Amino acid sequence: MLELSEDLKKTIDFIQNNKCVCLLAPSFVIDFEYSKIIFNLKQIGFTKVVELTYSAKIISCEYHELIKKYPDKQRICSNCPSVVKFIENKYPQHKSKLVNIGSPMTIMGRFCKKEFGKDYKTVFIGPCLTKKIEAKENPKDIDLALTFKELQDILFYLKSNNKLLKISKNKKNTCFDKFYNDYTKVYPISGAVAKTMHAKNILTKKQVICCETIPKIENAIKKMEDYKNIKFLDMLFCKGGCCGGPGIISTEDINAKIKKVENYREISKDYKIGKNKGLLKYAEELNLDIRRNKNEKLN
Repeated sequence: MLELSEDLKKTIDFIQNNKCVCLLAPSFVIDFEYSKIIFNLKQIGFTKVVELTYSAKIISCEYHELIKKYPDKQRICSNCPSVVKFIENKYPQHKSKLVNIGSPMTIMGRFCKKEFGKDYKTVFIGPCLTKKIEAKENPKDIDLALTFKELQDILFYLKSNNKLLKISKNKKNTCFDKFYNDYTKVYPISGAVAKTMHAKNILTKKQVICCETIPKIENAIKKMEDYKNIKFLDMLFCKGGCCGGPGIISTEDINAKIKKVENYREISKDYKIGKNKGLLKYAEELNLDIRRNKNEKLN
């Protein structure tokens, strides 16, 4: 029988003793089955389960508008917290090039607390370890961050001890809350931001570099320094992008993982759930900065 760590036991208590919304990274399809995982999350005790595709859409649109307005500036995508830390620590001279727009995790957490109520707690679950640091830096937006491996351990522990909540397997418990069926489901894949921000009429392919892993990131930064015509770096820290994150359970090769995410986007095109819930108007007046203003109050 799996013996769960004290921290994860406290996490279970936190989820079951609060109104919690789960922010599920779209790379979940690498390790879990839609829509069984939503039901399992509700069995753990989550009140709501949302996907990060809506915040990803907001971010892609903001990047588009920013680059359209200032096409001559060089910019570095800020979605990956490991890349942000890497730039801040090793290349501080380029820190100002980091786009001042939060990651899908922080923006979705901010949106959920505004949409559902400030009494809701937000728990991110994804493939990344650095998200735990990012969550601690954004406590007003994210209360906890877990990996897929930690989620698996929690589920196994509760199931083994017959402690999963008894709930009905209806539509409410098997579908995303505020589900958004969109192209941004490919965000875990390297280069997805550049592809989904619709900048082809603003930037040429030669002005954009998409890459992953430290050696390629360093090479991209050098190219940006040497060639002022390079305007946008879309970089992820892990091999295979978020599909290769250390918090993923699957031992499949990276191409197989990427294929699962691509297939998920394709089959999702047939879903009718929440068709009109992804309108940008719902995010109007939402603070999109990387760091929330300390004096800002949620409505």
